Amino acid sequence: MKEVSQLHDLERAAQIIRAYGDDSQHCLTLVPENHFFFGTDICGVIPYTLAGKRAMSLGDPVCRPEEQKQLIREYIVFCKNSGYKPVFNSVSRETADLLQALDFSVLKYGEEAILDLGDYSLSGGKKGSLRRNVAKLDRAGIRSEEYDPETERDPVLEKEISELEKQWFAEKKLKLTYSIGDLQFEEPYGRRYFVTRDPDENLLTVLSFLPYRTEKGYCVDVMYRKPDGPTGAMEHAIISAALKMKTEGVEEVSLNIAPLAGIDITDPDTVRAEKIMHEIFCHMDFGYDFKNLYRFKSKFDPSIWKPRYLVYDRRISLISLATSVTNTKGAADVRLYMRYKGFFVSLFLFPNRYRETRQP
Repeated sequence: MKEVSQLHDLERAAQIIRAYGDDSQHCLTLVPENHFFFGTDICGVIPYTLAGKRAMSLGDPVCRPEEQKQLIREYIVFCKNSGYKPVFNSVSRETADLLQALDFSVLKYGEEAILDLGDYSLSGGKKGSLRRNVAKLDRAGIRSEEYDPETERDPVLEKEISELEKQWFAEKKLKLTYSIGDLQFEEPYGRRYFVTRDPDENLLTVLSFLPYRTEKGYCVDVMYRKPDGPTGAMEHAIISAALKMKTEGVEEVSLNIAPLAGIDITDPDTVRAEKIMHEIFCHMDFGYDFKNLYRFKSKFDPSIWKPRYLVYDRRISLISLATSVTNTKGAADVRLYMRYKGFFVSLFLFPNRYRETRQP
């Protein structure tokens, strides 16, 4: 009976997200493992996952904008009655302001890279390297094609994709979740899938895009590439897919969030926790290479870098907050835990090692 109830909640949440899902992160929450809080007097949902007694949600609450404050208040009461302390991850400035007024703590979490397809092109000096790589792979015969499993499943292609996924994670040695989705061919919830191949029909890349803003926007989610594939294959795949969607009337493509990017430690209002997050951005590359991910997204010269925030109950310590975020990402991995623990110890004992103060 519990599984039936969970599936019912998942479908109910999916309907609300289809209607009001303006946040690029919303479709990431449509997984059976999540819990869903539904508004009592309004049509809205806040998906969350539990890390001990901390309720971790992702993206802005889903509802009409004018009803967001009421939905948040209902959710806070629900968390209090359930013994949970809420954490809101990757929310917009507007949502962060609402929560700050309710006495929540706010940290800069990162920035979301968005391509405004209305005027986006590969021209301009900042995109010179990107433009050359895309043109080179076009000349080499690399082609992009879309796969629609909702129309017809292709078991041969899906087997190829599965093999490429194994190669990708064998190289990465760690698979993260929570704010990184899965392919979900069985229940795509509006995802779009693109693959690229070379002239010999070798599979080079796999991409999935999550819909938002009633399919006027799509957000890059899964990105797999052949480890020994040609340089620039992923950039070529993203540009090919984005330009195709542009011809169909899609207005924007989000390259998703660059976590910990954009924290200005020279700002006198920057708090200690944000300074620590900046040091992680600058110096940690195990499990999640924050700096290189930011550099990758910067290659596209995004039209907008949209700030995202981590908002949490003031009773949660910074150590508990960091542990909760790490664990919900599926990284409750001893190796990762020990690497981060070692980094924090080193940071506090030998602060002079970490002098980098600027974004790359």
